[in-house]
Parts: sequence; C-alpha cells; structure tokens
Amino acid sequence: MSQRYQAAVYRYWMHDARIDALVARVSDHDGAPALSDAKSAGLGDEKRTIVIEEDDAVVALGVAASHLQPDGTEHLALETVLDPGLRFAEFEDRLLASTLTLVPRSHAASVWSHRHSLDAALERAGFGVVRELAQMAIDLPVAGPKPAFVTRPLETADADAIVELNREAFASHREAASLDSSDIVRTMSEEGFEPDGFLILEEHQEVVGFCWTRVHANGDGEIYRIAVAPKRHGGGLGRSLVLAGFDHLARHPDVLRGVLWVDSANQQAISLYERIGMTHVSVNREFERLIRD
Repeated sequence: MSQRYQAAVYRYWMHDARIDALVARVSDHDGAPALSDAKSAGLGDEKRTIVIEEDDAVVALGVAASHLQPDGTEHLALETVLDPGLRFAEFEDRLLASTLTLVPRSHAASVWSHRHSLDAALERAGFGVVRELAQMAIDLPVAGPKPAFVTRPLETADADAIVELNREAFASHREAASLDSSDIVRTMSEEGFEPDGFLILEEHQEVVGFCWTRVHANGDGEIYRIAVAPKRHGGGLGRSLVLAGFDHLARHPDVLRGVLWVDSANQQAISLYERIGMTHVSVNREFERLIRD
C-alpha cells in the first residue's frame, strides 16, 4: 500500500492516451461513463484537471467544470476517476484533497460521486449530500402505443429556442441550466452526432419540447435530456416524448436498454417513468462542504 500511496500528482497540461485508457477502463468496470460531458470537455484545461500517476500509468483524475450562475457568479462542479484497484480510504482522501486544489478559495464548488468509497471520503472531509440523481432503465423496445405526434431532427437554427426552453425547464439545476447556443452547435459538430437522435417537437412553428438521445458503446441508449415548455405541462407531452425517444433508440441495432437520469426529488417524473416500466439502477450524489473555513 505504501508504494501506491506515493503515486505522483500532476496538474494536467496535455492530452494523454493513458487518460483515455483510465476513463475507458473505469467506465467498463462501473457500467456507466466515468465522467460527465462537462468534465470530459475540461480535460484539455490545465487549470481544471489533476492527474495522479503510478509506475508511468495514470491511475486517477480530478476534473472541474465551470457553471455560470444566474447571479453571475461561477460554480465549479468536480468529479474524480479512480482505478478500481485503488479505491481504499487513503487514496480516496488524497485524490479528493488534490482535486479540491482546483477550486479557488473564493469559488463555490460541489463534488459528484457515484461510488461508496468517495462518498465516505467526502463525509470525512466535512461534505454532505445536497442532491441526488437516480439512473433508471428499461429494456427496449417499450411495449405500448406510439406517440401520436411527429418530431423532426435538430437543426442549427433551433439552437436559441432549445437554449431558452432548456433554461425554463431546468431553472433549478445549475449544471443543466448552463447550456448555451455554442454547446448546441458544438454538439452538432461532434463525430458520431446523429441529428435524428435529437427529437424536436414543434407546434405552429414554435419548439415546445425536445428529447435529446445518445447511444453508448455498452449498448445503452440514453435520453440525455428532455424538456417540455412549461405552458404545455399537464398535457401528456412529457410521457409521449419519452416514448418517442425510446422508440427511436430501439431502432438502433446496438441498443438493448434505455436509460435516463432524473432528480430523486422529482417524484412526479419518477412516477411517470415507473408507470412506463422503468426501474432504478444507480444513484449519483452531489456533495457540498457543510462547514466552510
């Protein structure tokens, strides 16, 4: 254990295939992406990434993503990636402490965790849970009637309307609400992006809902984000958009299961997903420091 505890810690300054190897290895082991999209995008920023090496292999990462709040302040959301063989208390504590050095003293920050060993490290460091996201899943295709409406693929001209609808739908979610038009344009330019997988629901030439889907290498088809205009709530559009998203994913030859993440406090949405037939499979927790210096 002493040899492992002496692993070297570096600020990351360039892309390294060893980092990709760690992320892929941990994703395969845990059965879920090791990093969220926002954190993956930060891997090229030396001010936002910590790397821990051992015997010339990258064994741990700490990554920060910046989210602008409605009051103009910056909030940093942190995630860590740790080799499954190193998830003991001392290493978790060291990785967490190293990752927290990415946060300027004046900034607010939170840490996302989906492993028990990190939960324990956060509690030892004086952090407590402030939010939980539940992952739910269902085998595809979903039985039942198809949606009555027709959706269309995302177009570049939709970016501003999507951002505004997203802002209204996720006003209480600081990470999801930070989506901007450049994020949409960048997403559309990514390798492997399929416009048909971003379903747009339009009424009278106005975007009133969307269902953003993604396909993962492990055979999961994810509803990455879904939103309905507040003025159209209560009409069943949310349920129909979920079914439309899963119907689209079920036609993909490599997709066997549909998944999505939902705020554990959103019992209305959870009940809807359960009525469709979805079940709970995992939880991702957001921690904040309970006692500040």
